[in-house]
Amino acid sequence: MIGHVLRKELRSLWRDGRMLLLGVSLLCIFIGVMAASAAATAAAQAERDAVGATARAQWDRQGVKHPHRAAHFGLYVFRPVLALAAVEPGINDQVGQSLWLEPHKRNLTRNAPQADDPPSARLGEVVPAFLLLVLVPLLIIGLGHNSVSQERESGILRMLHAAGLQGGALLLGKWLALVVAIGAMLLPALAASAWLLGASGSTAGGAGGVARIALYGLGLLVYYAVFAALAITVSARVRTSRAALLVLLGVWIAVVWLVPRLGAAAADSVLPVPTGEAFAAAVARDIQQGLPGDGNAASRVAAFEAQLLEDSGVTRLEDLPIGANAARRIFRDAYATRVYALHFNKLWETYGAQQNALRVAGLLSPLVPMKGLSAALAGTDLAHQRHFEEAAEAYREYFTVQIDEWDKHARRGVVSAEDKYADDAQWQAIAPFSYQVPGVGFALGKAVPDILVLLGWLAGAALAVVWAARKVEP
Repeated sequence: MIGHVLRKELRSLWRDGRMLLLGVSLLCIFIGVMAASAAATAAAQAERDAVGATARAQWDRQGVKHPHRAAHFGLYVFRPVLALAAVEPGINDQVGQSLWLEPHKRNLTRNAPQADDPPSARLGEVVPAFLLLVLVPLLIIGLGHNSVSQERESGILRMLHAAGLQGGALLLGKWLALVVAIGAMLLPALAASAWLLGASGSTAGGAGGVARIALYGLGLLVYYAVFAALAITVSARVRTSRAALLVLLGVWIAVVWLVPRLGAAAADSVLPVPTGEAFAAAVARDIQQGLPGDGNAASRVAAFEAQLLEDSGVTRLEDLPIGANAARRIFRDAYATRVYALHFNKLWETYGAQQNALRVAGLLSPLVPMKGLSAALAGTDLAHQRHFEEAAEAYREYFTVQIDEWDKHARRGVVSAEDKYADDAQWQAIAPFSYQVPGVGFALGKAVPDILVLLGWLAGAALAVVWAARKVEP
């Protein structure tokens, strides 16, 4: 019986102009977004390559100078952006896309896209995720709000009931038909998007770009199925189509506007993040005063120098068989790196706690877990940002230590900072920064809580349809 209802509803939906409008809208959104994404990704990659090549050429050709002064010239590294980030920007607009790497300091990211925008720029900003996650559910509500109530108003529902059609078969058939129709509309859009991504030569290809798009489409299908179930459930329980539409509009406003924003505000309030000034001051304090039991900076350096003299069998730094300044820098920077790691880990833990607090709001809104999943697949979530920053920090430690190690063995005793004894061979010996965006498995692993909550919403929506079927009245 469900099969008969499914086929009948699919035929009706095919003839319904509203379904055609929804299908064309979805197709245009996907194709337009991915075309823009392919162009933007290619342009951004070309710009990053050009800037990176220029910065590297300047580094390689610094000429003869003191090695530590050369290290302070610094290196810029850039975070690759996946093509799907054009659909779901996630946190990309709030965090920087580049890092300046230099000795002694672990810097925060720079060049956040919104940093140069005037406040009015956000008023006219409509990102593709807004269209897909906010407006398309509204179209589904418009399509399904009268799926049962209209038949009740016209008397068809009473006739079907008299003919022996069970409410469960009717509602499940209608729901499955709506889900199948939405899935059929998504398929060509996903195929076109995957083709555009492959044609663009995007960096997303190496990180499972096509798989990310396919999984994003699957997530959208689950998300839309939830709203389709809500529409059919309300339509079955409310007497008139107008009342069903009003109820569904109220639900839509609550789950896509109120709950996510109130949840984010509550997370920010309960788990505040330190300001940049407070963060930098805390790091400087711990480096200067030392972590518990370590002593202050002066005492740590004095103890290191004493041990160094003892190990070398000399009484003066000037008589050391290695470069004293370079050895001292390696020791100080290792301690600073340890302090920075502690503070950055604490900062990331705070961000993670905020994210988990927001996930609680996902129990009241399917938009929250869907946003989390889409950001993970687009590589615009906290996990991908942290992965990049930690890789950049490892590279910073590598190149600063390598230069200091060369300096330590190239000179003896105490050397003036004005001496120039290193040349381009030393700068060119530093391997370029090479970063690979983690694969799709990494994204899915980080999005497990969001996936579970979204599947919970799907299960709850299915149960709601079954419940409404038992209560449906002609």
